[in-house]
Amino acid sequence: MQESGASTTKSSTLPGSILLVGGLCALIAIVVFSVFVDRTPTLDPGSIEEWKARWNREGPVDYDLSISIQVDREDASRAKVTVREGELVSQTYNGLSRASTDDSYTVAGLFRTMERELELSRQAEQKGGTVLKAVFEESLGAPLLFKRLTTRPGGRSVVITVIELSSPKAGILFPAGEPR
Repeated sequence: MQESGASTTKSSTLPGSILLVGGLCALIAIVVFSVFVDRTPTLDPGSIEEWKARWNREGPVDYDLSISIQVDREDASRAKVTVREGELVSQTYNGLSRASTDDSYTVAGLFRTMERELELSRQAEQKGGTVLKAVFEESLGAPLLFKRLTTRPGGRSVVITVIELSSPKAGILFPAGEPR
């Protein structure tokens, strides 16, 4: 004859096992979230004006800028610009010369892009569908990283990263202290 307690003991370990596995899953989720969470500061209109004023005050009028542009579902692109006396004098996109006078890849152009994206996000009806984030170089105010992260249907996230900012007079300004 089978004891009635035998089946109870077996079934009572099942809820404990489920709780243990659930707890482990929660712990793993917390660890993954804390390691992979994006800590880039959120972009706001007031901060753009402050950084732009700092760049206008502290940034060089002659500089060379190399950036990476990563758009969802596309290979990363690279743009390089040469600015002299505050004016775009040459640019390349993915190694090919661009004859265009569009200065979107200059520091001033990056600030305009961020301002335009802020305005578009304010006008968007779907709140929370797009998040704008940015990092700036502390002493000069130059944008170093801009992210437009979107979950809107049909929307595409974009990440623009400064690879190098240099000046003919001062040398490499960013990344600081790294050889060419």
